[in-house]
Amino acid sequence: MKERPMEIIVQFEAQLRHVAGVGQAVVSVPDACSVADALRTIAAQFGATLAERLVTADGMAQRSVLLFVNDQTIAHAMAARHLLKAGDVLLLYPPISGG
Repeated sequence: MKERPMEIIVQFEAQLRHVAGVGQAVVSVPDACSVADALRTIAAQFGATLAERLVTADGMAQRSVLLFVNDQTIAHAMAARHLLKAGDVLLLYPPISGG
């Protein structure tokens, strides 16, 4: 059985917005895809520079990026198991430093 695509909304914050070239995008992902799967899809669509910031060489979520789905924090350990639904908002927030 072939998986149907669904659309999610991806919001890029701070430096990620600059690298992606947009603050928000509608991205088509397979039905019942995990946050980790969505990150790999986003990385493939937006190019190598953003990919380096989102996923590791083995395709896992970069630990430095904060992940939120519909305003709920997603732990990196759960990124491969947290399934997205059509219309979900995936917020990607880079690390913040300062003093």
